[in-house]
Amino acid sequence: MKYLSKEEVVTLEQIAATGVQWMKKKCMSKGYEHTNLQPGVLKCFLSNNVEKVERDVITQNHLFSQNEEFINKGKLNEYVCSDKYTCGVLRKDSFQFHPLNFMKALAQDCINLGASIFENCKFVNYQRNSGKIHANISNNNRVLNMQSEKVVFATGGYGGKEINELKNYWLPIKTFIGVTKPMGNELHYVLKKPLGFSDNRRAGNYYRVLPGNRLSWGRGISAVGNYSRSSLKKVISKEISYFFPELKNIEIDYVWSGNMAYASHYMPYVGATRIGHEDKNVFTIMGFGGHGMNTAPGAAMVLADFMLGKGNNYQVFNKFSRKWNGGLIGPYIAEMKYKYLQIQDYFDLA
Repeated sequence: MKYLSKEEVVTLEQIAATGVQWMKKKCMSKGYEHTNLQPGVLKCFLSNNVEKVERDVITQNHLFSQNEEFINKGKLNEYVCSDKYTCGVLRKDSFQFHPLNFMKALAQDCINLGASIFENCKFVNYQRNSGKIHANISNNNRVLNMQSEKVVFATGGYGGKEINELKNYWLPIKTFIGVTKPMGNELHYVLKKPLGFSDNRRAGNYYRVLPGNRLSWGRGISAVGNYSRSSLKKVISKEISYFFPELKNIEIDYVWSGNMAYASHYMPYVGATRIGHEDKNVFTIMGFGGHGMNTAPGAAMVLADFMLGKGNNYQVFNKFSRKWNGGLIGPYIAEMKYKYLQIQDYFDLA
């Protein structure tokens, strides 16, 4: 199904590109020195249709004025050594960074500009009074009242009743990450450049070398499943050795998982919290699972512009037909869909 016109597709791409540039500028600013920005992300392909990958790079570079570079199998070995990959696409304008240190620096930035940040709080409800929005927030068994002219719920896989109107359109999906124990020179034998890496499967792996010669390895998604820490460590170690036999039986030091918000059409929601009847000055921005740190800050900027009366580009996010998430059986439907996509990956890459 075709959702958008070419112009709307370009608008979405521009919003994401603006987000990337904002992130990069921030990471290179004073106070953000510990974000450890490293330029370059290499997407590795397991596909046998190498010619299509190269054609797609040419098309996207032309359509979106990008600077992606197709990497053939021979040159790919200069970046990453794995017999599983057939080619790659190098995104020189993309980058990796330390997300926690970034958020700490950003929080300090906000405080310096006069903002207040409250942690360990839970939203209770809100009501309008004398033209103001009064929000009740619980903190340490106390209910505090905050008032403002406008409210934005920036949430995701952990959102609560504040986004009740939208809960029928998204699902909390888990993703899993593990970090190896410090390694020796064998790590730099298989990963020869300080890039971020990923593969082209629908729910593939994404990985990078961390300070201390550790490997961070992200893998898979699940709508219903969970892993014990011991089993997740085994699964991740097995995946690493599948792509890189030289790293066989690598020990995983620690693992974790987290909930991301996914809509049925995989696109974020940006706009009024209440669907059908606009709730003036109450907005939601959520559903960025799978989009990374590009669309999220870009979307925040266009929503901020709208709130300040500077345009309505945010509405491009609502050109998609919202689909019911399946209610109580939604997570199981999503899990079946994910398994189906895995089967598709298997046959596409066979």
